[in-house]
Amino acid sequence: MQRSRMSSRRTAWMLATLLASAAVTIGAGLGPGSASARTGHFGRGGNHYVVGLFGDQPYGATGKAQYPNVLADLNAHDLAFSVFDGDLKAGGDGACTNDLYTTSLGYFNSLRAPLVFTPGDNDWTDCWGRYGPGTGGFDPEERLAYERQLFFSTQRSLGQQTIRLDRQSDEPGPYAAYSENARWRRGPVVYLTLNVQGSNDNFAHSNNPEDVGQPPYVRTPAEIARQDAEHVARLAANKAWLDESFAYAESVGAKGIMVVWQADPNFNNEQHLAQADQYDGYTEIVEALRQATMAFSGQVVLVHGDSHYFKVDQPLASDKGTVLANFTRVETWGAGNLHWVSAEIDTQAPTLFTFRSMIVPANAG
Repeated sequence: MQRSRMSSRRTAWMLATLLASAAVTIGAGLGPGSASARTGHFGRGGNHYVVGLFGDQPYGATGKAQYPNVLADLNAHDLAFSVFDGDLKAGGDGACTNDLYTTSLGYFNSLRAPLVFTPGDNDWTDCWGRYGPGTGGFDPEERLAYERQLFFSTQRSLGQQTIRLDRQSDEPGPYAAYSENARWRRGPVVYLTLNVQGSNDNFAHSNNPEDVGQPPYVRTPAEIARQDAEHVARLAANKAWLDESFAYAESVGAKGIMVVWQADPNFNNEQHLAQADQYDGYTEIVEALRQATMAFSGQVVLVHGDSHYFKVDQPLASDKGTVLANFTRVETWGAGNLHWVSAEIDTQAPTLFTFRSMIVPANAG
């Protein structure tokens, strides 16, 4: 989601993080990182390897100019694979024409290591024209269908090298359409993607001008009802895939699970408290993730984009009201800050996961 209002406090924090993130350490395993040095041969094993995490790019002309630097930097590291957590463009950066997706596919396939992609709201839910003239004219569900055809029609990842993926669409039943929901395993960790979107996960609010729209793009009551129905059906699919994937992880003795989706669910900040109705599309999926985490014996990580600044924290509480110690949220860079995050998986590390902000030198400062 392209967020137009950001507090000065958040802006200052983001700039400070960009300049000094290499010096910050958090209990979840965050440590210093440098995008100018190779990470070693971690891509070759199952017990010690590195994954690249990025998304929400390229945005605008500057982003398009800098995006190749991110891809080159990812290629300069020995990664097991990378995951792109949604948003192929800014919400106001033109319409969702076919060339947006084909160009993005070319970028993804320029990566040496496998690449797994999950959609973002700017890719489909907002394509009706949420951001005004020049950004609409497309049906969101048709655009998602096109993404499924282009990106998710096989059991292989993207990238020059590929890995095999299990897809929710592989299974007969009510969720056979959701090919974007994928799962794979490397060493002690099970990975899964869920189609959870910014802009309140395509759950409309008719009293919100951003959801109703402004001329020339205005959402009718019938269109809003269809949007809400899509959200409800996809929510059921996401919860089913989440439950199945946690059960699979337990069955294979996994030590960790990484869940990747696009939306920032605004776990506990002041904006969430002041505008709760703008984030009620996430209530059920976040609670499902919380319950699954409490029942899981290992570490759980949620990776998402959407708000465009790097963050590692532990925002969920247990039923006793204490921090849910085996849950970590990682938010990736994006928008005006084109960098990436490394996730190092090491079975000898007490936290299993270590996350580092990888500042791309050519895009900094």
